[in-house]
Amino acid sequence: MQPTASGRAAVGPAIRDFDRAGPVADEFAAFDVLRSAYSALGGLARGDDLARLLDERAGGDFVSLARLIASRRIFGLEWQHTFWIPMFQFDLGDFSVRRCQKPVLDELASQFDGWRLAVWFVEPNDWLNRGRPIDLIATSPDEVAQAARADRFVANG
Repeated sequence: MQPTASGRAAVGPAIRDFDRAGPVADEFAAFDVLRSAYSALGGLARGDDLARLLDERAGGDFVSLARLIASRRIFGLEWQHTFWIPMFQFDLGDFSVRRCQKPVLDELASQFDGWRLAVWFVEPNDWLNRGRPIDLIATSPDEVAQAARADRFVANG
């Protein structure tokens, strides 16, 4: 992990270029780096656990969690046959979905899988003066969406 200007851990090239078909040791190390990058922001939750929480606290269930993902209101990633959801996407007080990430997901979801999205949010971004999208999305959502748009164009070639 590399520290950012804010002192928080960010993922580096090793995780960004990680090939999930590679050695198991690399897979575990990559997931640990990603989990650490999200830890101060609510962490990563297993999809099954989150669905139960939504059912208990917010009146949701597995179907509503799937709808949130399908409608690109939230995203997740698969690792070790488990679906993981970055919790920064929710208000942890009432488990309502934050709206600020939807424009970013609309821009990137067609080009980035869940793993790449998870990395994108916690990496320093040149379009944001090396700020991390996850640190800026609540206060500068338009700028983060513009950075996502620029990165989508770059990804398209």
